[in-house]
Parts: sequence; structure tokens; C-alpha cells
Amino acid sequence: MPASVLPVVQRAHGVMIHDVDGRDYLDGCSGTVCVNIGHGVPEVLDAMASQARRVTFAHRSQFRNEPLTDLSATILSLAGEGFEEVVYTNSGSEAMETALRLMTHHHAGSARRVVVTQRPSYHGMTAGALAISAHPPRRANLESMLHGVGEVVHVESSDTAEIFPSLEDWMRVLNRFDPGEVAAVCFEPVGGAAGGGAEVSTETQRGLREFCDSSGALMIVDEVMTGFGRTGEWFGFTPSGVTPDLIVTGKGLSAGYIPIGACIVAATVLPGRSANDFSLGHTMSGNPLSAATALAVLNYTIDNKLVECARERGRRLRDELTALARDVDFLRPPRGRGLLLGAPIDQDPAGYATAPLNLLFTANARQCGLLVYPSGVDAHTQSVLVCPPLTISDAELDVLIARLADAARRTSQARTR
Repeated sequence: MPASVLPVVQRAHGVMIHDVDGRDYLDGCSGTVCVNIGHGVPEVLDAMASQARRVTFAHRSQFRNEPLTDLSATILSLAGEGFEEVVYTNSGSEAMETALRLMTHHHAGSARRVVVTQRPSYHGMTAGALAISAHPPRRANLESMLHGVGEVVHVESSDTAEIFPSLEDWMRVLNRFDPGEVAAVCFEPVGGAAGGGAEVSTETQRGLREFCDSSGALMIVDEVMTGFGRTGEWFGFTPSGVTPDLIVTGKGLSAGYIPIGACIVAATVLPGRSANDFSLGHTMSGNPLSAATALAVLNYTIDNKLVECARERGRRLRDELTALARDVDFLRPPRGRGLLLGAPIDQDPAGYATAPLNLLFTANARQCGLLVYPSGVDAHTQSVLVCPPLTISDAELDVLIARLADAARRTSQARTR
């Protein structure tokens, strides 16, 4: 919707948002899949106020701060063995930029200039992050800015029925290069803005880890949308058992309460050196207020077992989306994990208009008091993301499902037979 006609938000609590005209909206996509713990959580607001009364800003070149030390310890404990430090930014895009910089420092003096990612993919809006993204709509008119990351190669699926490439597809591309040329492989374990809930298989993740181990390339895993519980695990890569070299995070780290991102760095990346010594700039990164807020979010997630909730609620939501797809001709069975679920949309059942149906569905959902997130890069990949806060109750899921079904019925009336 054009910004000039968007409703004006007034307040939000839990999974509900209210505008100044008295309408309520169930936040079925957690904002932009970031409000993991819901809106207005008292424990987080209290932590923010308490920290603000003490100190909101102290630059990392002048002081350490206790909230940041505690936050790093918590993040490293959740990431598991093999990780050494955390570099902080203000967003997921900046965290991806940091990962690319650390990759470049790791390979300094070598011939490694090739970064391989999959199509479709989305890794952020800053120039470096967008340069490695295979998201044509978001790259439109910006190509002249996107050539500073060396050679970027996108792997596509050879199977038209699949969204993401298989391990064979990846290896077909990787084997075109001398192993000493590849700097990194990068992927989202579960697709978001571009992939709409499509998953990178365990086989592919393990195969890419083996390639990196044998070739000396780094594995960068983009967990900006998937990280910190969204998929029913602390990280989207967790079920595969691999250990990435760099984990890029944002969104769920502070659940939308304050800007913060982080790059989690394995000991393999800059052995004997600190990654923080190579991450210059970003005045606000790692400030005490952001750190205290993110720490409160993670503690709330742990204390309320929200990772397990995402897994359990996700199973029920998947079942409901599967049932809805049987009754709606433009919907296909859902994909994704936990509470990161995509409802794929078939643009071409007989009689539908040519405008993207995911946008029409999103607009109709809003009219029904439900927020969902349109995703995909073309007609083949389009879907809507249904990703409510991990705190959603069974009763609230009932409301979400009813409003989603109503939106589907409205969208079905768009036939032009």
C-alpha cells in the first residue's frame, strides 16, 4: 500500500496491533518476521527503562559495558561449540556486511574472490549484502552499486518443482572454479523474503560444509530471519549438525524492540586475532541500551520456552494451512519450519487476473484484520509468509486461521472468467 494511505498505528500488545480508527489487526507475520516474542512484553520494557536510567550510550572504543558482555555470553552459549566472539551491528544487513568483511580479511593475500549463493535469496539492503542476493526486484536500478564483492555466482535449481537448488546443483557450479578461488558459500537455511519458507536440505548443508572444509572456503549462514527460535530451533541450521564459520543474525535478536544485529564468528575465521578489531564504524553498534534489550528478549525466550512453542504451534499452523490449500485453488501446501511458514501461491489457475496474487492476498488479509508478508521474486516463487509471534496462543491461532480463510475467499473472487 502507498505510505500515504497506510493506517496510523496507535498501540500493540501481544499478537494484536490497533490503529487510531479503532481497527485491530492480528500480527500474522510478526512485523517483518522479527517480533518473535510479541508486542509490549513488560519484562523487556522494564529492562529497557532500567538500562536507560543508567546509561544508554558508551562507545565500544572507550568503554566495555556489562549488558553487552552478558549478551555475548548468552549468544555464544546458544550457538554451540566452535564459536569465539560476536561482532555487533545495527541491523541484519549490516551484520551480513560484517560477515563479508571478515571473509575478505580471512582470505587476505589470496586469490579467493568468488562468493556463491543460491537463487532466490535475500541477504539485506546494504550494497554488499544486496550484491550477493538473488532478488531481482530489490536489485532493480541498483546494479551499478553492487560490484564490490568480487565475483558473485548464483546457483539455481535444475528441478522446476523445487525452489532451492540441490547439492548436485551447488556442486555443478562450485566445480567450475578452482577450489582456491572460492571465498565463501552463503545460504538461508529456510527462505524468507525471497524463498517463502523453502528449506535447504540437510544433505545440501552437510555437503557444503564438506566442500568448505576441503577447499578452504568459509560457510556463511544467514540467520537474520530464522535465528533465535523462529524455526523451532535456536538456529535454522541446527538440525543439520553443521558448524558455520559465520552466522549472520538480526530481527529476532531484539524481537523488534530496538535496532541490533550481530555476526557470530567461529574460531576458524581469524585465529589468534579478534574479529572486533576488523569491524570499524557503526557508531551505535553494541551500545548498552540495545544490548540490555536484546538480552532481555533472549532471557524471555528461554524462560518461556518459546523455541518449543514455535515447534508446537508451527505443527498446528502447518496442518491448518495444508487444509486451507485443499479448499483454495490458488494455494499450494505450505513449506517451512516452526513458525516460519510460507503458503505458496499458484498464479495461473484458470481465470485469475495477471496481478501478483500474493499482493492481492496480502491486501485482502489486511481488510480482514490480518497481517501477512508477501514473499518471492517471481511468479514461480511467490507466496505469503504466515509467521506470527512465538507467543501466539491456541485461541489466537483460531482467529488467525479464520481471518486467513476469509482473505482466501475474498481473493478467490478475483477470477476474471
